[in-house]
Amino acid sequence: HYFIQSNLRKMPSNQFLRNKKQIYVKLKLINGSEELTSVVIYEDQSSEEIKKIFMLKCDIVDERLVLKLRNKNGSIIPFSYQSFEVNNRGQPYILEAVRPHSTIPLSERTINNDATYSIEDRVLSISGRVAALEKAIVELPVRRREKINADLAQINGQVSFLLQKMELTSTSNWKGMFGRNPLW
Repeated sequence: HYFIQSNLRKMPSNQFLRNKKQIYVKLKLINGSEELTSVVIYEDQSSEEIKKIFMLKCDIVDERLVLKLRNKNGSIIPFSYQSFEVNNRGQPYILEAVRPHSTIPLSERTINNDATYSIEDRVLSISGRVAALEKAIVELPVRRREKINADLAQINGQVSFLLQKMELTSTSNWKGMFGRNPLW
């Protein structure tokens, strides 16, 4: 917290000559409380500096929280001077301070019917696949026995073939490499 304040004190004294914007922000916290405040940002500030200004202005001390800034349409926008348009108290930006990998629940009107039908189709597809697997699980022991019996029959055939070949080769006598004595 001290680091943030010390960096903000380093602002040049010609603040009045720089381009600045005053914007209104409604802060939504994890516990559901809301608070309206105004923030002044300058053109030459980086996104990290702007984010720290928001944290100071809204009394957010936990740096592990994720800040999500939304415009009037509900779209997430970056913390940069160019992305901000001057607004009024009636249409503030919404700043959400949430834990990592969590979000503030969306309102019902943000999900359209096409997405609902798509999700229903996926659920029906998955439930059909699960039903087919449950049906196959019942038949699994029978299929396993059939597969094992078929493999055993194949191995028995190969072993009997090898035994026949071994009998043929055992009755043969070795006569040596040459049929006649070499002439060397």
